[in-house]
Amino acid sequence: MKRGQHAADDGSFARSAGGAALRGAALIFVAVVVGVVLLNATEGSEPFTAEPDRRTTTTAPPDEDDEPPTETTVPARDPAEVRVLVANGSGIAGAAGRLTDQLNAVNYNVLAPGNTNPPRIESSAVYYAPGFQAEAEALARLLQPAVTVAPMPDPLPVDDLKEADVLIVLAEELRVVPPDEADPEAEGEGGAAGEAPAEG
Repeated sequence: MKRGQHAADDGSFARSAGGAALRGAALIFVAVVVGVVLLNATEGSEPFTAEPDRRTTTTAPPDEDDEPPTETTVPARDPAEVRVLVANGSGIAGAAGRLTDQLNAVNYNVLAPGNTNPPRIESSAVYYAPGFQAEAEALARLLQPAVTVAPMPDPLPVDDLKEADVLIVLAEELRVVPPDEADPEAEGEGGAAGEAPAEG
């Protein structure tokens, strides 16, 4: 074609343009198909999200809720419902009898006093049967000097527990100080003077 002449009017240009349009349409179609396939493939992975993490975070509160029941306290029984045995291991004649009388005066269900075995012990204590810890602690708060509180030992420091719920063993003279007593020194030694040395 010489300079200045126009392209031939034989339709070759239209044919090439049409072929390019078809190829473009085919490429677009293939891209759409590939996109649909990829979308379907990624949908299957959606269930594997952070769902397990949400379940693990909900396990923390039950651990906190499990602790309070172990801290619940049962109110102490009325003194009249608590069988108390006083055993003398102090070597002081009549000590167990005097403390028994004082406990009876504050409404405890006291049993006949006795002696410890061996006859002398090193320290006074309040021992309790299973289920009577609160009662033993309440009783110990009434005693002077202060005494330790512990579960019933094995072997027992007495020959006969007499089905007592609480056992008081004396290594020294103890006395009852009622909670409403203003002056702990107001009351002297309990019991009658010259008590027989037998039984406490």
